[in-house]
Amino acid sequence: MGFDFLPSDLLIPVIFIVWVIYKIKNDRKLKFGKIGKMIVVFLFVLTITYFISLFRFPIGQMITAFAYLGRFGMYLILPLMLFDVVNCNDEKLHVSILDSRFSILVVMIISMLLISILGFLQLKYFPSFLDLGMELKGWDPHIGRLLSTWFDPNFVGGYLAFVLGPVIALWLYFWRGAKLNLRPFFTNPKTVSLLVITVVGIIGSAALYLTYSRSGYLAFLAVLGILALLKSRKLLIAGVLIVVLAFSFSPRIQERTIDAWDSGKALIGLDSQKPLDPTARLRVFSWNYAWDIIGDNIWTGIGYNRYAFEFNKRGYGALSDHDAGGSDSSILTIWATSGIFGLLSYLAIGFVATVVTIKRIWGKNTKQSYINAGLLAGFGGMMMHSVFVNSLLFPLMMVYLMVGLAILDY
Repeated sequence: MGFDFLPSDLLIPVIFIVWVIYKIKNDRKLKFGKIGKMIVVFLFVLTITYFISLFRFPIGQMITAFAYLGRFGMYLILPLMLFDVVNCNDEKLHVSILDSRFSILVVMIISMLLISILGFLQLKYFPSFLDLGMELKGWDPHIGRLLSTWFDPNFVGGYLAFVLGPVIALWLYFWRGAKLNLRPFFTNPKTVSLLVITVVGIIGSAALYLTYSRSGYLAFLAVLGILALLKSRKLLIAGVLIVVLAFSFSPRIQERTIDAWDSGKALIGLDSQKPLDPTARLRVFSWNYAWDIIGDNIWTGIGYNRYAFEFNKRGYGALSDHDAGGSDSSILTIWATSGIFGLLSYLAIGFVATVVTIKRIWGKNTKQSYINAGLLAGFGGMMMHSVFVNSLLFPLMMVYLMVGLAILDY
């Protein structure tokens, strides 16, 4: 079992070192928001459960697991560092960072555009991994699906659904402003912004559509549903229209939707004559493996990122398998590795984030309230997505999730 580095794995420790140096020189008092305090609790539980497992499993496995725990911890403290800097005693820096909250979101949106455009290019020139010989390395061919630089349409689909949350929320904000302001089109900043965010939303939605990821579609529908409850009931109508149009004009979506429907009925026993489709069958196997591990380690888990070793030990597969690192469900993976206390402390982060955000946005029509509503909807979509994909623990996804939490905690 190797340790693969991502660019963010190297960047976040550098940010951490710079932050520590700044704190030592200028402001030694730590400041954590309400969401940040729950992240600290989760980190504490992760550490405790790891050391409990340290005496139960081979030391070599635990050393490898510790390396991954350290990386995971770095991602988790990213929102803590951002919140602390925003609330520092340096007034000049404080104002500068506060003014850049929207800029941080703009960077996230630009990133979505780049990943979408690269996905369009990949779909045109490399429509399947068979063209790259990636199936020899254990990757699925993913024929005719948008993969972009993430190599997996399901992860890309979840990511796009998450970022489309604040994109749609900003569209609602600028649409409201454009309707209230009757100045000519190009002299109304909100109208120009509305045009730009519309183009961005279309590009992101088209990329999501071309992933043909059912989990990505479900996440997007959850985003629309939550935003409808928070900001605009008309989005429910838009969601229904999107589903009808997507289903009507794409035979491939029709096929995948019908397969999912039949698999769902078979899974809950409504139609035993219909077999699970291959994707659903693999997910069910993955969930069953996780429940097996949880059943034997319900309270303290097996230690963060020891899942692959346990997966191999029980004969479910090889350490090198792509599905060895965790279950096809982030919640089950967290429970299996950190126990029931780790799971509850992790869910507490989402609960506090939801309560804090709703209190801050309810009855308000400011731009920040729309951004927060969009991010909260994005997190709701990711929770739906993580039922079918281990997306909440995917490092590339965690960068966006942690930055989103930092914005919500301001």
